[in-house]
Amino acid sequence: MFLSICSSQSYDYSLVDINTSSSTFGETISPGYFQGQVTLHYFGHQNWGTCTARVGQLNALYQDLLNQDINNVKIIAIGKGQYSSDNSNWTDDNTIPVVNDPSPNDIWTNWGASQRDLFFLDFNGNYIEDFNITIWDDD
Repeated sequence: MFLSICSSQSYDYSLVDINTSSSTFGETISPGYFQGQVTLHYFGHQNWGTCTARVGQLNALYQDLLNQDINNVKIIAIGKGQYSSDNSNWTDDNTIPVVNDPSPNDIWTNWGASQRDLFFLDFNGNYIEDFNITIWDDD
């Protein structure tokens, strides 16, 4: 049996990295910005403890990848504009890019994202998979 899946879903955005410790701080980033790299896009609320813990764990994962000379993976945290007063929960002590999706959170809507969803895009920015990491065991 042959199965063909067509999707008009567009996994894109263009937002400024607000993390002063990120190598892309102040730059407008997008999945296309990281062309040639696998990208993980984490969606969470900057004012929730679990979401903040997940950003820290993803940052540790990113550092582990770099320590193993795996340089073709990027992890980006995407928060909501209405929680931007809590951005420091995600930027302090972390080096991954952090962006805010302004209200009404069109990126969250367009991607079909829920709180603590992690989306994987391939080297060409094509969707691979997504899953929720609420109960993720980072070990």
